Amino acid sequence: MARQRLAIVGPADSVNLILSVAREKEEIFLPMPIIYREAAEVPDILQQRTREADIWLFSGIVPYRYALTVPRWAKPLLYIPHTGSSLYRVFAQITQRTGLPLDRISFDTFSRWEIEETFRDIDQPLPTIFIKQYPGVIAAGELTAFHRELWTSGQTRAAVTCFHKTCEELNALGIPAFRIWPTRDSIRATLDAAARLAESMRFLEAQIAVGHIAIDGYENLAREAVSSYDVNRVEIRLYEILIDFAQQIGGSVIPRGGGQYLVFTTRGRIAEITKDFTVLPILDAFSQKLRVHVSGGIGFGATAYQAEQNAHLAHGLARRQGQGNWMIVTDDQTAIGPLNTATRLKYPVGVDDHKRKVLAKRLQISQITLNRLSAFIEETASAAVGIDEVALYLGITSRSARRIMNTLRSAGIVHYCGNEASGRGRPRKIYRFAGELIPK
Repeated sequence: MARQRLAIVGPADSVNLILSVAREKEEIFLPMPIIYREAAEVPDILQQRTREADIWLFSGIVPYRYALTVPRWAKPLLYIPHTGSSLYRVFAQITQRTGLPLDRISFDTFSRWEIEETFRDIDQPLPTIFIKQYPGVIAAGELTAFHRELWTSGQTRAAVTCFHKTCEELNALGIPAFRIWPTRDSIRATLDAAARLAESMRFLEAQIAVGHIAIDGYENLAREAVSSYDVNRVEIRLYEILIDFAQQIGGSVIPRGGGQYLVFTTRGRIAEITKDFTVLPILDAFSQKLRVHVSGGIGFGATAYQAEQNAHLAHGLARRQGQGNWMIVTDDQTAIGPLNTATRLKYPVGVDDHKRKVLAKRLQISQITLNRLSAFIEETASAAVGIDEVALYLGITSRSARRIMNTLRSAGIVHYCGNEASGRGRPRKIYRFAGELIPK
């Protein structure tokens, strides 16, 4: 059984500690150490080394938060949590190395509740503490300044940080600073979770994948062809391309007649060749060797029947977007695509609740288009968008997109925020989404 490639990301000392524990599960993981000087390097590391690992494990919540800023990331992300035992070790280091009492300390990243509970666990009175919490990511220099100002003003005796660089900078200034390290217990618990995740991923990779592929406008092609031989030549060229594709993915291809084909393989091979469902290399062969549009739907499932049903659903969704489009529908009824465009979205197709029905009826769109709209709002967040952009992502006309945006504007979900000069013609109206389409 192939081992899962486990990227272990963090400062050198933390990575070496995690590696020593990860060797206990060498039958499951192939560890790959990736060391940085500061956590701000994480987004670049992920973007440059995306394909090198199956699961990404971070030494703490700080690099993990940086990883979350990478757009369209599809690989599993885990981190070693800093538990109470991490704080116990730091408190022991403060008293043993410096002899300082635990009475005035500055912390970053931790919550007040976590610190108070740790002092209750060790049966110590809560000292004067200063805490720097922050949403998302923060520069190490900002935390260095936070701890330094408290220490130089005499308000603290020591600093506790989760940032490797901050700890180095404070110690260089002569400030007693101690860094939170992952404990072996926390590492083992996280590796156990990663092992369960790896098993789940193996199950997903082994799922059956079925591709439903068809020549768009086949009836017109057959009707307008000079002879049936012309149609046969197109079908033969497409069949040859699909045979090469099937060989690449270790699958098989079955002609069904009428310009339609089925391709069988596994989810893992599809994920590999599409780079986690982001590109579709076979499209280059279509454009170079065929003069017709070819659309496709790829379905996943635990059984061949489920996979084929999802493939037909995916193909229907692809054709709604126009000719030459490709979609995926997973075993949990999640649609991904179109794979051949930059307007790729991920959204549910099986959701059928009352709120969605009412809103879809109000907007005069299908529930699937409503799901795409919801995914588009999440994708764009607070970015400014125009009517044409909305129409492109939803696969509808600009007129329909304008009607939908006006309805959403009346509901307070969309705000008009001005015009954008577009050179010639009328200025383009720009909108921003102000909230969720369907509150959770």
